[in-house]
Amino acid sequence: MPADILGPISQSPEDEDTIDEDALAEIMKTVPLGAGVLAGGAVALLVLGYIMIYVLVFLPRGVVG
Repeated sequence: MPADILGPISQSPEDEDTIDEDALAEIMKTVPLGAGVLAGGAVALLVLGYIMIYVLVFLPRGVVG
């Protein structure tokens, strides 16, 4: 079989990708920031939903009992 059909299977161990440590460090600076923003947004929406339920459902109902 021609080597181009096999694709990555035909690569020798000498052809492995190398990782540029400086580029990896630069990328990893922004990844946790995005995860924190996403998690913070999700928590903010949950708190907002809880407050909306409290104001729109429990307060108009008044004291029970």
